[in-house]
Amino acid sequence: KIMGNSESSSGRGKSKSLGPSIDELSAAVTTRHMASLLEMIKEINKAQSVEAGVHKAIEFSSAILECDRASMFIVDEITDQLLVRDASGSDVDIRIPTTAGIAGAVYCNGDIISIPDAYKDARFNKDTDAKTGYKTTSLLCSPVYDSEGNTIAVLQAINKKSSTDPKVHVPFTKEDEVLIDYMAGQLGVILLNAKIYEESLRAKKKVEAMLDIVRALHGDMGVNSMSFTMTERTPQLVEADRCTLYLVDEKHSELWTISGGVQIRLPKSSGIAGLVATSGEIVNIPDAYKDSRFNQAFDKKSGYHTKTILCLPIKDAEKKVVGVLQLINKLHGPFTPQDEELLEGFLTIVGGIIHNSKLFTITQGRNMRAGTDTDLRDSPAALVKEKSSKAVKPMGVFEEDEEEEEEEEEEE
Repeated sequence: KIMGNSESSSGRGKSKSLGPSIDELSAAVTTRHMASLLEMIKEINKAQSVEAGVHKAIEFSSAILECDRASMFIVDEITDQLLVRDASGSDVDIRIPTTAGIAGAVYCNGDIISIPDAYKDARFNKDTDAKTGYKTTSLLCSPVYDSEGNTIAVLQAINKKSSTDPKVHVPFTKEDEVLIDYMAGQLGVILLNAKIYEESLRAKKKVEAMLDIVRALHGDMGVNSMSFTMTERTPQLVEADRCTLYLVDEKHSELWTISGGVQIRLPKSSGIAGLVATSGEIVNIPDAYKDSRFNQAFDKKSGYHTKTILCLPIKDAEKKVVGVLQLINKLHGPFTPQDEELLEGFLTIVGGIIHNSKLFTITQGRNMRAGTDTDLRDSPAALVKEKSSKAVKPMGVFEEDEEEEEEEEEEE
């Protein structure tokens, strides 16, 4: 959940202002300012997404406040971080703690902060200037708040331009403080409404995706098709980068999966997937490299970087674990409790389908392991086959063999 607030009782994340009075606004706003403000509101309302709206807000803020640069820090309550956005429109995920720097101070205290000389303020982080070669002189920072005063973002303007020489940077004025306060209130309501609308569309798409997956799984699918359907479509539900479906082979106490048409196996107790299979509990890891259960060997070998992991058990009607679904790298931040809840409900339906499917029946068969003992030592980002002296059958051959064996058993 981004853009919202649940900490208002403590004052943290709560704006101390709900906008300037009419008298203050009349004294500070010129006809030109008002025209620009109205144009800003119109353009942001026309934006096709929250990100586009934020980009427009930053552009107009720089123009209205007559400053060199502006940026916005979007509040992410789940991670307790501020997501940085600037005029470049880059969607690179740069985050800072909600207590860091000037923006963090504004979020925590709810005050508008105006600093005439950034280098004389202990809260200012000089590292960014040192890396970019840019020199920050004056700063104006304000909470962006909704109709109830909850801070959903922080707007920061940098280096007010002199009216006589734009290359000279001067302190922001009291009039600028009134302007940014008014803008912040307008932006907060617009962006929050856009966020709510965007989330409703996303929720609708997730429901449609779930129904598509369930309908597909109810069809008469082969081994490859069922695995492909689950691993390709499920990531869309939680905006994950990769997904692996493991099925439980109780007879041999193993987990198995399919990668590139090849069956791969690992001990049932191996790694994070094994922990979920044996415990029946969800494992949500926000930072894989800080978790001792994560095996970094595959990342080092492949160059892929695993950041976040969400691993869930797939259970049948009797609450027995029949499989494990593992998702890697949510696109923005860690996997959330909402992701867990959504997938847990979805897998309740999927568990019964898998348990009653031909795929699961084959999994428990005695010939399932024939020629397919490729082992895997917990490489969640992708499935890498270790060197093996045994031949590995393509899944097309495997499936035909299973059907033949079933026919032989029936004849016997």
